Amino acid sequence: MLNRDEARHGGNYHEGSEPGPAGPPGPDAFAAPAAPVTTRHAGRYTRTPVIGRDEELAGLEARVLSDSTRVLTLTGPTGVGKSLMAAALFDAVVGQFADGGCRVELEELGLPAGSTGLADALAAALRLGPWPITALRDREFLLVLDCGGGPPPDGCGPLVTELVDSAARLRVVTAATRLLGVYGERCVQLAPLAVPSAADTAELDRLARVPSVELLVHRTRAARPGFQLTADNRTAVAEMCVRLDGLPLALELAASRLKVASPAALLDELERSPGALQGSSADTLSRHLSMRSAVEEGWSTLGAERLGLLLRLAVFAADFDSLEVSGVLDISAQDAQDALEELLAHSLLLSREQPDGSVRFRMLRHARSHAWGRLEHDRVLAAIREAHAAYFARRALANLALLDGPQQALATQRLDRWRADILVALAELTVRDGERAARLATAALPYWLMRGEARQAVHRLEQVRSAGPPRTPDVHNALQAALGTAQLHAGDLEEGRGRLEHALRAYDLADDRARAARAREQLAWLAHTSGRLHKAGELLEEALESYRDLGMGVGRASALGRLAEVCRDRGEAGEAVRLAEESVRLHEKEGEARGAALARLTWAGLVVEDGAVERAEELARRALLVLRQLRDEPALGSALRVMTAALVGREGRARDAWERAARLLAAADAVEERAGSVPLHHPVAAGRELRALARERLGDAAFETQRRRGAALSAHEAAGQALEPPQPLACPLNAAALETLTRREREVAALVAEGLTNRKVAIRLGIAEWTAVNTLRKVMRKLGCTSRIQVANKVLRTDSAPVGGASRDAPSRLAVSP
Repeated sequence: MLNRDEARHGGNYHEGSEPGPAGPPGPDAFAAPAAPVTTRHAGRYTRTPVIGRDEELAGLEARVLSDSTRVLTLTGPTGVGKSLMAAALFDAVVGQFADGGCRVELEELGLPAGSTGLADALAAALRLGPWPITALRDREFLLVLDCGGGPPPDGCGPLVTELVDSAARLRVVTAATRLLGVYGERCVQLAPLAVPSAADTAELDRLARVPSVELLVHRTRAARPGFQLTADNRTAVAEMCVRLDGLPLALELAASRLKVASPAALLDELERSPGALQGSSADTLSRHLSMRSAVEEGWSTLGAERLGLLLRLAVFAADFDSLEVSGVLDISAQDAQDALEELLAHSLLLSREQPDGSVRFRMLRHARSHAWGRLEHDRVLAAIREAHAAYFARRALANLALLDGPQQALATQRLDRWRADILVALAELTVRDGERAARLATAALPYWLMRGEARQAVHRLEQVRSAGPPRTPDVHNALQAALGTAQLHAGDLEEGRGRLEHALRAYDLADDRARAARAREQLAWLAHTSGRLHKAGELLEEALESYRDLGMGVGRASALGRLAEVCRDRGEAGEAVRLAEESVRLHEKEGEARGAALARLTWAGLVVEDGAVERAEELARRALLVLRQLRDEPALGSALRVMTAALVGREGRARDAWERAARLLAAADAVEERAGSVPLHHPVAAGRELRALARERLGDAAFETQRRRGAALSAHEAAGQALEPPQPLACPLNAAALETLTRREREVAALVAEGLTNRKVAIRLGIAEWTAVNTLRKVMRKLGCTSRIQVANKVLRTDSAPVGGASRDAPSRLAVSP
């Protein structure tokens, strides 16, 4: 092991190599060794394990060992774990180099700023003689230069260039906040550790495996061995990891504060005082013992102009791009791009690649909080917040107007991207300009409802209504109608009805037929949920008349879709199908994919009850694909139910179909619970019947297992499972005999061949018993059979030995894939 002086000069060294003699070296001083040189590893970064970086470490190993990599630099913000990663990388690959390697902690060399003695200090650390370029010329060698959480020292780039140009088999890895700036340098930006999602938090075992949680728990137990991640503290632990951005240094400092505090108490303290995170050298290997110190050192490398721009970026609540920076800060697009490039090069911003090839940037929360305080101190925060609110309100309104047209997918993507900044803008406008806040909030309501945020929408609209100066009657009525609609979807039916009826009277008095028609649609929805089907139909007919007179195609299509649901529940199935088809046609004419998908759900729910499962599945699948892309949470709940009915109608004889049904129905329940309302594209009773059938088919224990799994799925994950192709039969049927049958008829015939009664066939397929009987009669007529035994013999394979050794004269039970 190294003694204290040796540790100061590198940490990793070659066993058996002695310092060169004083004075100029002799002619054989730098000869290549006759045998491989071994290495030992010592130093502070060997004292702690690398947590949550297995995949990244494996990728780095492959890069270092690749012939295409000569110089590799690990960058990232202060506290992200660059030094620890460089040490782990050294340990993992140094054995692959014939002449070993050396890891040098440059901050331990004691070089003053602007020093030109880097080469001499490096030579002393390597212990291969006074001149490292000559010493490494003929070696297959790994050199790791750890810059200690800061930028590379002066002269490091030119020295590395000279080294790799002179030594063909040398690999150099640098850990720093900035690149060396040499030709051929490969860069890997280390990001903070992954933080938990809501789905992670819901399952304790899953939460414990999230890297940021794993590190926080590991470091807390080092000082507090009895600490455990429990059902009671998991929410606070998860929130803390998110608040700290998964940054290892911040997590270590937080762990030091958990010695005597609960996660919830520390979370409250961080809310009150973001700068509270600080510790000692016993808590972290970093030389930074507080997050404030880490932030300010990074900022110290910037000039005054760049630092001022960086501070103003704190106004963004989420990530941003150069166009948004240009718009909010009122600078040219080129200046914004140049600034972002420089700040990224200093590891003061994180970047994220986008699917379209663009790049977005963000500040870490602790840096943003510190910058916010500086802006308040300098008394410039208010002006920046006002500019931010104006920019995002303008962009939000422009894209909210596209939600009812062919560009709705693009509009929802943008609104999702700006969601946090739009909410910040709304809060700012609520204080500064009540009229503009009300216009933004009422326009945003359809988007919030698509995202399943009915309860949150009520809160936001209430805040806007109760603050700010008096509004014009037009804006006041629109706000009342929006709040009433949100309350209906959140389950506050009476309060919502009162507001909508008040708004409708005002619209009728003002002869505002378009808004009155929309209010009638919402009141019809309420009447429908309350069982007043006749009243619901009247309101929708009135709305349809207004939409027709005004030439509002989207409004007419929407009202037709709602009227189809009312007709369905009145028992008018034929009229309901006609209206749903017409609604789809009109929506598609207007380029409104979401509305067409909702109408297809109603249509699919109708035809699945009539036994046309193939058509129902086709309609539901098309709707599900659109709604999944748009991330329409409430509608996805209905889509999952309709798709489940179609799937079990087609595959109901297979156990895995019912397992999938139990998962999807539980996921639909969870989605609609989060959304706060139950859309009417599929009857609620039908969902209850499917659930009961799944329980009967699987048994209570198996059903509960699948239900728990489904409840943990996100809407997106559940939709993906619903769209998975069916499992094929392990025993194919007689194709020649079945080619004249529909899919439903083939399924009934196969279950009859298994020996099931009509009632059991109906249970397996999720259809009425009379439908099973009627379908079997069609099968017998098409196949020329007069008995169930004959049907079984016809549909089973008979061109070779009977399936399972069964006689040709007796039915054989079909094997299905599990």
